[in-house]
Amino acid sequence: MNTPEQKRRLFEVVGENPQAHLSPYCWRSRMALAHKRLTFASEPWHITEKQRIERSGGVTAPVLVDGGMWVRDSWQIACYLEKTYPDFPLFGGAVAQALFCNKWADNTLHPLIFRAVIAEQFPLTARCDKIYYEERTQRKFKKSVEEIGADPKPARQAVVQALGPLEDTLAEVSFLGGGTPDYSDYILFGTFQWVRVVSHRPFWSSDSVLHRWFEALLDAFDGMGRAQPPRSEL
Repeated sequence: MNTPEQKRRLFEVVGENPQAHLSPYCWRSRMALAHKRLTFASEPWHITEKQRIERSGGVTAPVLVDGGMWVRDSWQIACYLEKTYPDFPLFGGAVAQALFCNKWADNTLHPLIFRAVIAEQFPLTARCDKIYYEERTQRKFKKSVEEIGADPKPARQAVVQALGPLEDTLAEVSFLGGGTPDYSDYILFGTFQWVRVVSHRPFWSSDSVLHRWFEALLDAFDGMGRAQPPRSEL
């Protein structure tokens, strides 16, 4: 008989070092599964291994395999988990709030952060994936990895400025979910866990409310996030 971990698997992007979980989207799904108290087995995955996830109908991770179900994309995984496992609600009754956070992170924060951290991240990328990421970066930004990474300071300043409303919000509440975290928090946790994995420098000081919020989420679920080695240990 299969154990729950054998039945439920999560394909996650890793670097050359399999301990380097590089994807903010995969971290969203990790936290969502933990929130639902659902065990899973991690499947380390590289972007060049598309055949391993072809049953998902796509070519990117995360991909959740839950029995016979294959679900791709972190937002779709969250919606699937909420519908399939209604205990421990992910959205706290505010799906629109989480959807806003999802799109704000994807469309505003991530392009800025990518420019700020790519010089530190690219050395961690798996050798088999480097050509793919170099070509994708050139297509998306019209610049090479080296050109973007040459001057990260303007991008870092832009990230700090963009985080102002989030910091103001967390100055008044413990979590975006209110008294306890929900999927809105996990979306942004994934973003900043990505930074923690690939960069030596955070975007806030150790006495900020963002630091307090992030540290609390690192400790959540028996310290699942904190168990991920930071950039200095990879």
